[in-house]
Amino acid sequence: MEAGSMGLTWAETRRKLAHMAAFWPAFLLPWMSPIQALAMAFALVLMNMFILPRAAPGLYRDGASGRGALEIILYPAALMACVIAFAGPYATAEGAAAGTWPAMGGEGKRAWYLPAAAAWFALAFVDAFIGFACRLVPKGPSLPWNRRKPALGMLLGALAACLPAWILARWAMPALEPAAWAALGLLLLAAALAETAWFGVADNLIIPFFVCILIPLFPNPLSAAAAFPSLSWIWIIPAAFGLAAYAGRMLTAGGALLGAVMALLLVLADPWLFVFLGGFFALANAATRFGRARKESLGIAEARRGRRGAAEVFGAMGLAAWMTPLVHLGGRGQEAGIGAPGEPGPLALALLVCVAPLIAKTMDTVSSEIGKATAGRTISLRSLRLVPPGTEGGVSLAGTLAGLGAAMLIATGILPLGWGGWSEVAALTVIAVAANVFESLWGEWAARKDMNQGPHANVLMTLVAAVLAWMLWIA
Repeated sequence: MEAGSMGLTWAETRRKLAHMAAFWPAFLLPWMSPIQALAMAFALVLMNMFILPRAAPGLYRDGASGRGALEIILYPAALMACVIAFAGPYATAEGAAAGTWPAMGGEGKRAWYLPAAAAWFALAFVDAFIGFACRLVPKGPSLPWNRRKPALGMLLGALAACLPAWILARWAMPALEPAAWAALGLLLLAAALAETAWFGVADNLIIPFFVCILIPLFPNPLSAAAAFPSLSWIWIIPAAFGLAAYAGRMLTAGGALLGAVMALLLVLADPWLFVFLGGFFALANAATRFGRARKESLGIAEARRGRRGAAEVFGAMGLAAWMTPLVHLGGRGQEAGIGAPGEPGPLALALLVCVAPLIAKTMDTVSSEIGKATAGRTISLRSLRLVPPGTEGGVSLAGTLAGLGAAMLIATGILPLGWGGWSEVAALTVIAVAANVFESLWGEWAARKDMNQGPHANVLMTLVAAVLAWMLWIA
């Protein structure tokens, strides 16, 4: 079967060149602190939201005011996730002795920014080169898992991306051994495969996500502390989770498969993270089933009778898994640990950042489903006017209280684990509220811009939770 890729036009060439040119701020990372890098990425988000549509309308595809504009916003949003995923407790001067990062230069500066820059490169160049190649060579067999991608075009694009990758690696990390080059090649291959994976989530998120989560899991020059994980019996938990979620009609087959992968990533970072994942799924499923008949009669029930697909799974769990490098790297320092009661250690702080997105998503799902089921007075946070239940950005009193209770319930799970005290529970709850307020305001704004959000609103909402937690406990 031949792939149905479009031909290469000047407009598409200009878009791909702009995609690659957006990499230039990465060259400033060696002179930035993590908080400065995060601020730069956030400034790019604001620019792509408000300035780029007016300054460069030619970069948008015809009729792409919705999805196309959203993907341009997701580009720098993904960079924010990449920065905080690696700027952990040992990304600063205090972490130099821990050996978490390779030493760069004569002064032995710890290069915390290298993993984030690698993910940025994959987003900017691997994506663009494969896009170029698939349009230049649209004929031939397509990939079995993505009929829109010609296999030859994908291969040529990945090979073409090797040249700038080699040049940048030689400049940033001189004198690499053959094994280190092979490790970098595996990361580039992972980015290329991620570019071809389509399940309803923009590749502007999928590409940097997979690069980030892989870096701490096998030896490579981007992280001196990376190591192959010891699976032993632990893989049984994610596998059982995926099967149970599918059998219990909570997830589709694709959702169960991706859910098992996400659960595995969390368990590899810390098995106790699965408790929070399980709590989220239990509460979300109960809220989805509550008042289903009423929601179906109003036409606002979840599709597939509440069974979430792979895209919804990524929206719910993606940011929590994206933050797992913090746990892998923050937990391997000389002074890493949970810490004393009331004084969370570096490992506990990293774990708090991981659970913050799950708690925020718990509040979001429970409040939304309970609010739709009760069909009480629903208002828009932006205009404070009454809106029909299920409206983007609408909130109700019953839903908000139920969601708040669910968030507090999940957050108290940190107490018996020693990850923090009641002040951390309160902080996680406040973070969840702030993320949900953002989601309501964003949802209404995006709806007015005709953006078909799909799972991306959940990704942005959970990103807000992760960023707030990172700024509170790590920055």
